[in-house]
Amino acid sequence: MSDLDRSNAGASERGSLARALAVLLLLASFGMALTSAAGKSPTMDEQNHIARGAAYLGTGDPRLSVEHPPLVNVISALPAHALLDLQLPLDQWWEAGEWYHFADNFLWHANEQPDRIVLLSRLPIIGLGLLLTCLVFRWGQARFGPWGGLVAALFTALDPNILAHQRLSTTDLGGTFFVFLAAYAVWQLSRQPTYKRVAVAGVALGLAFAAKLSALIFGPILALVFLLDGIRKQGSSIQHMLRRVAMMGGMAVLGLLVVWASYLFSVGRVEGVSLAVPAPPYVRGVRAVISLAGGGRPSYLLGEISSDGWWYYFPVALAVKTPLPTLLGIVVAGVVMTRRLTEDDLFVVIPPLVFFGTLTTARLNLGYRHLLPMLPFIALHIGRLSQLPMQRSSRKVVSRIVYMALVTWLCIGTIAIYPHFLAYFNPLGGGPKEGWRILVDSNIDWGQDLIGLRRWMEREGVERVKLSWFGSAPPEAYEVAHELLPGLPHGFSLWEDPPFDTEQPEPGVYAISVTNLVGAVLPNPDLYAWFLDRPPDDRIGHSVFIYRVAGS
Repeated sequence: MSDLDRSNAGASERGSLARALAVLLLLASFGMALTSAAGKSPTMDEQNHIARGAAYLGTGDPRLSVEHPPLVNVISALPAHALLDLQLPLDQWWEAGEWYHFADNFLWHANEQPDRIVLLSRLPIIGLGLLLTCLVFRWGQARFGPWGGLVAALFTALDPNILAHQRLSTTDLGGTFFVFLAAYAVWQLSRQPTYKRVAVAGVALGLAFAAKLSALIFGPILALVFLLDGIRKQGSSIQHMLRRVAMMGGMAVLGLLVVWASYLFSVGRVEGVSLAVPAPPYVRGVRAVISLAGGGRPSYLLGEISSDGWWYYFPVALAVKTPLPTLLGIVVAGVVMTRRLTEDDLFVVIPPLVFFGTLTTARLNLGYRHLLPMLPFIALHIGRLSQLPMQRSSRKVVSRIVYMALVTWLCIGTIAIYPHFLAYFNPLGGGPKEGWRILVDSNIDWGQDLIGLRRWMEREGVERVKLSWFGSAPPEAYEVAHELLPGLPHGFSLWEDPPFDTEQPEPGVYAISVTNLVGAVLPNPDLYAWFLDRPPDDRIGHSVFIYRVAGS
């Protein structure tokens, strides 16, 4: 056997080993997502997403798919729709298109076994998370070889923030997958422009737009990258530029047709528009999101509450909720990139950077989850660490130790936070025990720990708690015996005349969601100040604080 044959055989064996390890990675990711999903109650927004998908599948009417396009909701609701005899409460709330009350009736009143509906609806999102890891591996393998693909896949599948949303029936993870799929398709088109690849890229863009409204930001971003890549390869000739612009136009038309198809080619009126428009719920959603981006919803950051938002909200969120090995990997990979630029780096670096810059201009500061579309690009960027430009064999050993240490560090942090992935904060943010002082809401407390609260009560022999709950799931559905305190949405109106002494609370066991504790969503942010000044006696999943108040 010649040296070349031995080299090729060795490369083939290494590639096979990397793919085998990738399969094991997928199994580990699936196991962590599924088992943690089974132990968490539905989060604040899940009932709305599940109900939208079930209603669309059951009626063919997309009237509830306004602020969120239907694609991911429909995918999520498919198992429950196929396996269960779902009842749709087509009452006055349905007629008015009022999705919140419709969703509440659908999940908690019209149907039995809400837990089963929720778990079945989470399974397709877990599947999309696994597909995301596969796609990152495939793109990383094409860029940096099989080990580069494996490193990128590891930083995707084991990211606690991805795992947190991979097991929830919302559009955040689904939108991330379809955005990355669109970027991959446009990258493939740029490498080898063909009519077939124009069609594939256009459909992929349409799927992204039909998955989440924020994906629309990536339309012009990917168009810019596609155009810059063409200039870099072929210069600024008019003929070549026109060809690229024509391909971009074709992708845009196909993408919009896919969006329209997701609304069954409906046409209707939209307030303020004189003519009928295609997919009217989508148009209303775009207008609503643009309006919300200017502020208006209360947000919490570093102990402050604001409806106007902060430009530095997402930089802070990125700094305190992204795993430290990932942050360090970004820096090291950036140094490597400056020493070995490749023709494809435009597609890896520009989309997340421009997207991040766009988010800092918005005033809709609702959580780290809006940063999720950046994470697979970051993981792909880190994948280049498998090919550090080292000439000496000793330096190659050091380079391998570097990226293996980062991967090990990431694994340890992810395992340590299991199964409470949503509450992940890195040491810069004080970890999950102190992260609530910086960010709340979907960053740590999204209504996911009713099951944990019930188990704690059983274990501690607590028969009843005074409960301030931040979540849409009714506590009684999880057999949590309680006296309701002011919260959101349950007990919201109680803040005006609280059923407890705010200066010296009555004896009892108080369970308070940290979002309510800091007053982020209550008209009186100091309602729970007495508790806020004291360390909790216990914590449920880092999101619900327990206070035992003894008699005077």
